[in-house]
Amino acid sequence: MARLANDGKCGLCGHITAKTQMSRHLASCAPARDGKGQRDRFVQLRLEAAGDSRYWLQVEARQDATLKQLDALLRRVWLECCGHMSAFHLGDAEPSMRSKVGAVFHAQGLRFEHEYDFGDTTVLKGKVLGAREGAPGRSAVRVLARNLPLQWSCATCGAEAVVICPFCVHDDQSNCLFCESHAGSHPCAKEEVFLPVVDSPRMGVCGYTGAG
Repeated sequence: MARLANDGKCGLCGHITAKTQMSRHLASCAPARDGKGQRDRFVQLRLEAAGDSRYWLQVEARQDATLKQLDALLRRVWLECCGHMSAFHLGDAEPSMRSKVGAVFHAQGLRFEHEYDFGDTTVLKGKVLGAREGAPGRSAVRVLARNLPLQWSCATCGAEAVVICPFCVHDDQSNCLFCESHAGSHPCAKEEVFLPVVDSPRMGVCGYTGAG
């Protein structure tokens, strides 16, 4: 099984701290690393996997960035496998991907969802953490911090798992992960369908092999 720790790493300075403390760290770290260019308003968001909050990201998006740009970042970091469709949801509303981040995520504490792939769906839950003025550079959307990779154990020997069986992942996740030595003993091994263990809530689903 995976370790229970919920620490994350700041993508700006490399500092490691608990998920609950990362916003406090970024409140000083992000402004300290701003450039001297034009200042804009940025919305700060936290997204986590529905059903497993150990997978989480803190993201910063310029208020005039589009939901399409935010969606592209989530695909690149966590989701993209086969070009599936995706959508954001605020309650019963589904804003257009052309909508501006600042207009949709306009209030601190606002909660939303993101869905990728309407068949084997990966659902993310999001929350608006706040906003700030800054000049971080050209990126309209960027990851500020993310969880440290979860450590998964081989179902046979307890060593670090490196592959997962996509046929069995929905039935019993604790019995579908294997190290290199024991993957061949799994009943599904003859199908040659193992996927790699990766730091993503999409692990083991469809053809996902990790960030591109």
